[in-house]
Order: sequence, then C-alpha cells, then structure tokens
Amino acid sequence: MKKIIFIYIITTFSLFAQNNELKKADKYFKIASFAKAAEAYSSIIENGNKSVAVLKKAADSYYYISDFDHAASLYKTLIEKNRETIDEQYLFRYAQALKAKGNLEESNKWMKEYEKEIPETIYKANIEKLENIKKQGEKFAIKNAPINTKFSDFGPAFYKEQLVFSSPSNSNGLFSKKYNWNKQPYLDLYVTHITNNELDSIKNPFSKELNTKLHEAGVTFTNDGNRIYFTRNTSENAKRSKDKDKVTHLSIFTAELKDGKWTNIQSLPFNGLDYSTMHPSLNKENNRLYFSSDMPGTIGSFDLFYVDIDTNGNFGKPINLGTEINTKNREQFPFISDENKLFFASDGHPGFGLLDVFMSEYKNDIFSKPLNLGLPVNTHYDDFSFIYNDSSQRGFFASNRDNGIGDDDIYSFLQTAPLKDFQYYIKGIVIDEETNENIDQVTVFLFNDKEENIGEKTISKDENFYFDVRPGSYKISTYHPDYIPAEKTVTILDNGNSETKEIIKMKRIPKTFLEELIAEEGDPKVITDNGVLMFDLPEILFDFDKFNIRGDAQVHLNQLVDKLNRYPLINIAIGSHTDNRGTEEYNKQLSHDRANATRNYLIEKGIAPSRITAEGFGESKPKVDCINHECSDEEHQMNRRSEFVIQVKQE
Repeated sequence: MKKIIFIYIITTFSLFAQNNELKKADKYFKIASFAKAAEAYSSIIENGNKSVAVLKKAADSYYYISDFDHAASLYKTLIEKNRETIDEQYLFRYAQALKAKGNLEESNKWMKEYEKEIPETIYKANIEKLENIKKQGEKFAIKNAPINTKFSDFGPAFYKEQLVFSSPSNSNGLFSKKYNWNKQPYLDLYVTHITNNELDSIKNPFSKELNTKLHEAGVTFTNDGNRIYFTRNTSENAKRSKDKDKVTHLSIFTAELKDGKWTNIQSLPFNGLDYSTMHPSLNKENNRLYFSSDMPGTIGSFDLFYVDIDTNGNFGKPINLGTEINTKNREQFPFISDENKLFFASDGHPGFGLLDVFMSEYKNDIFSKPLNLGLPVNTHYDDFSFIYNDSSQRGFFASNRDNGIGDDDIYSFLQTAPLKDFQYYIKGIVIDEETNENIDQVTVFLFNDKEENIGEKTISKDENFYFDVRPGSYKISTYHPDYIPAEKTVTILDNGNSETKEIIKMKRIPKTFLEELIAEEGDPKVITDNGVLMFDLPEILFDFDKFNIRGDAQVHLNQLVDKLNRYPLINIAIGSHTDNRGTEEYNKQLSHDRANATRNYLIEKGIAPSRITAEGFGESKPKVDCINHECSDEEHQMNRRSEFVIQVKQE
C-alpha cells in the first residue's frame, strides 16, 4: 500500500512539473520570447509530450529564431501526425525551412501542396522561371561589409555621405538586457562613412537622443537630412507599450534635427498597439512614405503600404499596395529609389529562399509585376533591406547567408547587369491546312483577354508574324479572302522562355460544285460559250455522213463519264451538228442520230438516262459560215460536232 501511494505521489508530482513546464513554455511563446520557448518545448517533447499543440509551438519557435534544422524536423513530425487537418501555414513554414537547409526538391513538393489553389501550369512556370533566372548569371558583385558583428546588422540607409544602419547596442556588459525573441542585444542606430561605396570599418552610435534601451532600426531621411523616420518598439517616452497579450509591437517614429540634435520625437498617427508598422522609406519628393505593417486590412501576414504627406506634414490614410505587390505571406523592408523603383523583401512571391529581394517599377500610378533580382543577392536564406542608388547602381543589403560574420550581415554591391524582366513574344506562320504551304498576304490579328485588338500585321508567304506580349492569355485571328478565318488561343506563361512559336492553319473556303468543276485541271475542261457553260470536247468528231462513235472520240467521252460520276448534281444537254453538205432534212436526221449515238454511249457507261438529253440541230448552227463562202474540208469538220451543255440538276 505504501508503495502504491509512493508511486502515485511521484506520478502526480511528475505531471505537476510537466504542467508547470508547459505553462512556462506557453508564456514564453505568447510574449514572443522564442529562444526560451524553443528550449522549453524541446524539453517537454523529450519528456514524452508530442501533442499537436506542443509540436506546433516548438516548430514555430525554432522557425522564428532561424534554427531551420530543428524547425524542419519538428514540422515533419507535426505534419506526419496531423496531415489531414493541419493549417496550410505549417506546410509553408516546413517548405521554407527545407529550402533554407538546401533541400529544394522536397521544399518544392511541399510548397506545391501549400499553393494547391494555383494551377499546376502556373506553379511549374514559376519554378521554370527561377531556373531561367539562374541561367542569366550573376547581376551584382557583392562584398561583406567591415562593420558587421556576430549578431544582426541590417537596415542600411543613405544619409549624406554616410550609411546609417542597425546593429547591436554597445551596452554588452554582463547584466545588459537581451531581446527575448532571439537572446541577442537590443538594436541601436549606427553610422559609418562611405567612400566609393566602401564602408569605413569604424562605426559610431548615430544619436544618443534616438538610441534607447529599446530597438531602433529601419530609417529613412528627408532630402535635406533634417527629418528622420525610424522604427522603434511601440512606446511612449521610451517606455514600451504592450497589447492585451502583453506583446510589444513596432511603430514608426519621426524626429527633427535642430542644432545638431534630434528632437521632437513623435509616434506617427497611424501606429497602433495591436499591430506593427515598420521599415519606412521616403520617395524622392518626400511626400510619400512607404512602410510595412500587419495592421487590419492586410492581405498577408505583413503587407506594404504608403501614406501621403501634405505640405504641412500631415499624413493621409494608409494605402495598401495591392495584390500585384502583396501576397498572403510576408512583404517587408521597402525601399523606393529616386527613379521610383520599389525594392522589397518577400517570401510570398516565387523565390530562391526565405526572404528574397524583388523590384517593381512605379509608372503611371501602377506598380509593375515584381522582378526577382536573382543571383547573388538572393539565396536560399533571408535576403532583405536592399537600398539602391540609381546613378551609381550601387547600394547595400542584408542577408543571413552562409559564410557571413554574424547572424545578419550587411553587404555592399555593384550592379553588373541590367535589371530587366524577361521579354516575351509570339511569332509564327500561317499555312494552308491541306497543302501545308505558307499563305501569301494573310492578315494576322492579336486580341487580349478583353477581346481588344492589340496588334495587326499582313504578312507575305515568306514572313513570320511577330507580336511583343506580356504573360497572359491571347487570341490570334487570321484573315484571307480565300480562306475561312482561323482562331487560336495562346497562353504566355511567365516562365522565362521568351519565344512562343505558333503555326496557324487555315482552310480554304469550300467552293460550290460548279466552282470546283470549273477549276479542275483535268479534261474535259469547262468553258463558257456566249454565257453558256459547257464541256470543251472538240475531239468528239464524226466521219462524213456517219454517226458512229469513233475510237478517238471514245477516249474523251470516257473522261466525260468520269466527271459526270464525280459531279452527280449536273446534267448535260447534247447538241449534235452537221455541215451543210446534203439536204436540210437529211442533215437534221443525221444530227439527231449522232446526238442519240453519243447519249447511248454515255448510258452504256453507266450514266443515268435522266441526266442526258440529246438534240440534233442539223446545219442550222454552224461554227463556220459555209453559205457565203466555200468551206474547206477542215472547216466542214469543225461544223460536224457535238456540244455538251452543263445543266444544274434541280433538287
């Protein structure tokens, strides 16, 4: 009995201890103390608690502190344990963790599952485009900056002939406070000089008025250098403010430079306790401020916004940049160049790693489709906080890639190749469906998905049609007066394969049987005599005073039989004629006999009697007038003839 009680006490104590450990881990997770949460959850899992809730928070904790080996392993266990009901965000993070580890094939498998609402053709096109971007080679020469520490250095910003950036605070004593998220020192603003895009190795605190015991990072300046916008923990009078869950978010602040000191530090009016605003960037005119936020109304976890600033310094309403820029995941670290090129980091657009850097040009109040900057700026790690000088094509960015000095490092770069997206075009030929020969003088039209005519070209048989296009759906339509118009739908995928070749086949307009008959090359040909269609059979001749079918005539009558068989909708009227030698009555009877002889021959060859009429005209319709002059034997022979008039059968 005592033994049972002892076991019960031990078991109860163990459960109580595990409960306490779980509560502690959950508390760390709730206040975003992910480094401590990761350790606590790992201990709980080692003690046998592999519940879905614990696995989720453990995996996320490691993910948020960029420990992707542990995160990937835990996400794998979580998904295997709860695949049917797992939220899609865990699939995304698992795919990203695998990508960070360099396991691209497995990452693509799970990313495809995560992006299952995207058509497979589009998903494959995205993967193919990334491969084609790789084939373009490196567009930048990059160099690790001498100012980096073993912790996180990022957020560079141009300021006069200097670079302002975020780096761990110098107060690194034994009892200095660490940031709970990743157990690293809090961030302050530092400055160093730039000489020919090379940074001094010496850095100094930027401002004792701005640097506090909280985080300061992500800055931008007005053109005159007398106003700064920067990111800081949400706070009032340098004392942090917390939401209902006791989490401190980030906010954008501004300050003025007066007499060499930064004063009048104020929180911007669109900040909030329950969400973050951060990473400000001013446009060249200083009347628009871009930033990142998870404020209500975002499309993803973090979106890019802008606010307009009027001449009195008042701020407008935050405007979401929309779905061309923002995805269902993260868009952060915007930078707008003097030429209105928007650079930003995203893990929602197709990329090589976690956060990739993208560029979108702002023209006519529209942002272009984001362009992945490719190698070597983007890797399978986090690449972000990219700033760019349009004139020198130089700048800086941050990355936590391999072989760096610390956690996040700042890199300088020189652009070595144009930043241009792939150019797409459609080219092709138009051919006859039956002969496969190119059609001459055919007109080709291009329509967009709104049925608008956006291109037109008439080409010879030796030319290709050619249209510059953007990714999307198009309709090609062709016209030629002798052909039935043809249409073909073409989808241009944004996959980096610039050329799309098309062959358009056109079918000739069907001719009526009479048009086909007239157009036929073989004997007997069809001729028109005084507006009357007839078969041209001058070879059907008769000997003098005879009506029998000669052997040479039979050859040509057999050709007529073939055509009558192939064109069952025609009848013929045989008209037989004689010369004027002999009496009129005799010639009339002779021509009648000749017409009937011809008719009978055709009937014997299988032509229905109802399709053939025969009439003898005697000497009444001569070809050659032999009354007013004496005809030769050849002329008399021309008058001794049979004519075959074509008649259309009435249905």
